[in-house]
Amino acid sequence: MDVVNENFYQLLPEIEQAIAECDFIAIDGEFTGLHNGTMVSIFDTAAQYYQKLRSNCMDFLMVQFGLCAVKYNTEKKKFTYRAYNFYTFPKPMSRYAPDCRFLCQSSSMEFLSNHNFDFNKLFKHGIPFLTVPDEQVLQNELLNRYKQNCLQAQTPSKVSDCIPIPDNHKADIETACEKVKELLESETISEVIIAEKTNSFVRKLIYQEVYKRYPDTKVSLQSRIVEDIGNVMVAFKGRTKLLMAHERMEREQIELEKAVGFSAVLKKIIASNKPIVGHNMTLDVCHMIHQFCLPLPSSYSEFQAMVKTISYRFLDTKYISGTEPLKGFFGSTVLNDLKKSLAEQCQNYTDLEPEVPEVGYSEEISKLHDAGYDAYLTSTVFVNLCNLYAKVKGIKEHISTDSSYLKQYENKLFMIRYNEDPCLNLNGPEPQLQRSHVYHITFPPEWKTIDITNIFSPFTNVYIKYINDTSAWVALRDGSQAKAMNKILPKLQALHKNIMLLPWSVYYKDTYTSNAPTATKRKISNCLSSPPKDNVDSSIAEDSSDDSHTPEKVPRISRGRRVSKGGTISPILEGDESTELDVDSSAVSNITDVDSKNNSVGTPSYAQTLKTKKDADTAEIKTIFPVASWD
Repeated sequence: MDVVNENFYQLLPEIEQAIAECDFIAIDGEFTGLHNGTMVSIFDTAAQYYQKLRSNCMDFLMVQFGLCAVKYNTEKKKFTYRAYNFYTFPKPMSRYAPDCRFLCQSSSMEFLSNHNFDFNKLFKHGIPFLTVPDEQVLQNELLNRYKQNCLQAQTPSKVSDCIPIPDNHKADIETACEKVKELLESETISEVIIAEKTNSFVRKLIYQEVYKRYPDTKVSLQSRIVEDIGNVMVAFKGRTKLLMAHERMEREQIELEKAVGFSAVLKKIIASNKPIVGHNMTLDVCHMIHQFCLPLPSSYSEFQAMVKTISYRFLDTKYISGTEPLKGFFGSTVLNDLKKSLAEQCQNYTDLEPEVPEVGYSEEISKLHDAGYDAYLTSTVFVNLCNLYAKVKGIKEHISTDSSYLKQYENKLFMIRYNEDPCLNLNGPEPQLQRSHVYHITFPPEWKTIDITNIFSPFTNVYIKYINDTSAWVALRDGSQAKAMNKILPKLQALHKNIMLLPWSVYYKDTYTSNAPTATKRKISNCLSSPPKDNVDSSIAEDSSDDSHTPEKVPRISRGRRVSKGGTISPILEGDESTELDVDSSAVSNITDVDSKNNSVGTPSYAQTLKTKKDADTAEIKTIFPVASWD
């Protein structure tokens, strides 16, 4: 069910009841963009990963929030659900509410448009929201205005420093005063509009002339905004200024509650303390907190504590399906692919039933990338992952979200990792990560993959993760070779003057000590330009992202100088053009021979140059690694 500003308050009691009665809540979000700066890397620590998300992703807007409240009936042994699709937009509901600015990413907007996102519904009828600090500021300002108005109401009006009335306004002012006179003489009328479409100067003149002719104990004036008319002046008979100050405060309090809008739903979720389920939900959780609750804290440890105030248990279906014991059952952990695989493999596959048709989705009609539908899909996948887990482990009982069987997955949000537990663990400090075998290399733009592998040719197997056209991460598959690599590193750097090769620890130490932190708010003109959209490797894209967070994921085939199997773009990873290659350096000589044939005319590649370079430094390296294919 789509929820917009017009039906939000009507549905709010029903939504709050669904949250209070459910066993777990599934969430999903759609965004105006995913990143505007440095991408996350598969070699990031949890703290680095979080800092990059906080700095580069939070200026975008979550424009749809999907919520699916799921209940389990123990007697009938079936699941029922209520799914809601909220359109959220920071429309100022009063002149005091903040007028927000946010970023858009063109590829993300195109992605939403291609999946039938209703932008008119968003901008015209989106539900406003406020963070807790913004709400508190507005509440304090409201109380201060009320106190000031009460103080003015108890002070007699004084007309001093009269402003001369310009000739072009005299008729309007006189008409307003005549209407006030008729109001005071009437026995049936208690209020009347005395001027329409006024500006601040005219209103000041009206106040001046009316209170000069009539005491404020008999008549009170107030400006209002009337639909289809604009700003008007209203005169009231028999209402004291104190009463009007109180009425004004009540109206502004209602406006403030409307401005809080969707944030009221998040408050209910927090109060319910129900388990929250998502798919690849790290961005969803970060935006949910940052946009509707509190600004994300600067430190990762504070973020871990803050997330626990939202719910005591988060469960990520992408993490559950991508780790043991269920990892081997799925060729892809994309949300819709998971549902299809579970339907084929689970003999006891469970369909969720809507409590009423209005809050459900049809199985025959796919609405992928509708946040409400994706939240429902996540609920279905989670329930059946629990069924599959029970089958694998031989568990007879029903596995609920509170079950101890799910303890190993609790509060672990999926993040792409290289040969490590792929999660952002909210339960405690991250274990010490091994990065001694990882190196950052900067190289000339004309280099090919073969040139990088030649640098690491003493080591039979390396992993290359491109950042852009002139830099990459390179990891030794055999971490025990790191000591030997570090031994020859100065020689390699001296041999190859046109590269910069740094161990992971040295690179991050130099980077973060030399560069001052940048502000998270930046002008559109200062945003980084889009990276090239070729040279995309499909293997990492499939494993690193799900359908709901990949507006840039469009099938592409590499047209650049690096070889790729084609695939999908993962905008959350470091560099859209990144490529991951498992390179066996023993094959370098054969590849080089082929490459030399293809480049017989023109400038020789660096690999060809390297092959003929047999100076003393090369000989020394060959002595250290006599089995390497250097020639």
